[in-house]
Order: sequence, then structure tokens, then C-alpha cells
Amino acid sequence: MPSAPSGLPPLVNSQVESVLGAPVHRAAVLSGGDTSAVYRLDTGRGPYVLKLRREPGEVPALFFAEAQGLALLRDAGALPVPEVLAYGRAPGDWSYLLLSYLPPAPASPAAQKALGRGLAALHRVSATQFGGTPDNFMGPLPQANPACPTAAEFFWTARLAPQLALAGGRLSVAELAQFERLRERLPALIPPEAPALVHGDLWHGNALYTASGPALIDPAPTYSHREVDLSLMQLFGGFDDRVFAAYAEAFPLASGWQARSELWNLYPLLMHLNAFGASYLGRLRTALAHAIDL
Repeated sequence: MPSAPSGLPPLVNSQVESVLGAPVHRAAVLSGGDTSAVYRLDTGRGPYVLKLRREPGEVPALFFAEAQGLALLRDAGALPVPEVLAYGRAPGDWSYLLLSYLPPAPASPAAQKALGRGLAALHRVSATQFGGTPDNFMGPLPQANPACPTAAEFFWTARLAPQLALAGGRLSVAELAQFERLRERLPALIPPEAPALVHGDLWHGNALYTASGPALIDPAPTYSHREVDLSLMQLFGGFDDRVFAAYAEAFPLASGWQARSELWNLYPLLMHLNAFGASYLGRLRTALAHAIDL
């Protein structure tokens, strides 16, 4: 399909220009899009961010969920998040999400500390139950958020069990039995805490240092145990120790949380196994062995 002068598909370009009421001069690819293409748009009204993917059906399900998640974090007021300007469909099975652009800034020591404090403020936003927010996505996979009375019940029924069902024959009978034994122990392993509003997919690519302060993007939020965010931040690295120190000063975690990170990271590792393939199986097995030994 030929492109518009901006580089976008012509029908998408026309839709975006109609929403903005300004011409799109250029679409520059941004990094970080596993499930969608991401662009910085230079327009007659300044820069914007456009997420774009081919998605059949009448409703842009993934972008609808992302817009809801960004609104949930934005309402918390703890850290900047992009403003959702529009989402919808363009002819040709294109789904799009149009966001405000947050100009980048250096990851200074002060900014890293501000990220830790802001994340602590986000986690102080609470609810009466775990889950209980609109369903969304973890990466490309659907993620249900039913209301549950305990963190252990939510972690098993809404997180581990659905991914184990998807994993099918990738896991051995012995490994599935280990997960069942872990299920029985979850109430004793998870420290009791009030439900916290979590980002839900907080790897380093989803935390940006911007001129408005450290910001969060691409959330998969709900009310869960706050250790899920801190654990995922450790899984793939990329966060300075200053972030964790500032968080601990603002909102201390229960002792032993670093050891429990392997337990919480069973979920993102199962998701990566199911979405991206067997290269994550070895890392999942390591996390399972550590979780069993807790």
C-alpha cells in the first residue's frame, strides 16, 4: 500500500489529520512497540504520539483497554501519563490510539528518586478488593480483572491459572504439579496488604523520563499487591537503585520482598512464554524453582 507523505497509510493519515485539525508532516518510528507500531507525529499543531496496529473487528479492543488504563493512572495523579486524544478505527482494519507527546529529559538522580516516590504514591491509591477494574491486556494477551477478596486468590484465578491453561504442553506434568502445590501455599507466602493500584506491566520501557517528570506509559493496571510492580521492575532490569531506595523511604515493603519477586514474576514469564515462545521457558523454570523454595 502506498504511503502518505508523512509515511503513514493514507487512510490512517486522513483520519489523524481529521482528529487533529492539522496536517501530519512526518511520522518517525519510536522504539518499544511489541504489539503495535509507535510513531512520533510532527504536525501543524506540534508533536503527538500515534500507536497503530492491524486489528479486525469493529472495536479497537487493545487500544480501548489502554485508553481506560491510562485514564485510571491519570486520575490517580501520582505520576504524569500521556493524555488520550482519540482512539478508534480507520478503513483497512487499522486501529489507532492518539496520545499527547511527552518531551524526553535526562534520567538524573533527582528524576530517578522522583520515579520511586511517584510509584509509592500510585500504590497508596487503594480499593476494597483486588481486581475489580475493567479487563485489559498484558502485552498482546487478554487479562481479566475480576474482584477477589485476597491477593492470593486474585493472583491464582486471574493471573496464573489462565496462563497455565494457555501454556498447554509447554510445561511438564511435574511442573504443573509444582504450580498446584504453590497454589496451596500462596495465602501463607503473600504478605497481607490492602489492594494497591498497580501499573501492571512496569518494565523499564514503560517508564519514561520527561520534561514533565518521570512518566508511565502502556499500563495494564488493576488493584493488586504492590510487589507485582517492584518485582517486574527487577525482572528485566533497567531501573537504578535510587528508584528502589526512594520507594522504600516513601512506602516501605514487607521484609523479604526481593525473594518473593520470583513468585510474582511467574505471571509475566508465563505471559512471555505464551506470547513470544519457548525462549522464556528456562527463565520460567528458574523462577518456579525459587518460588517453590520460599
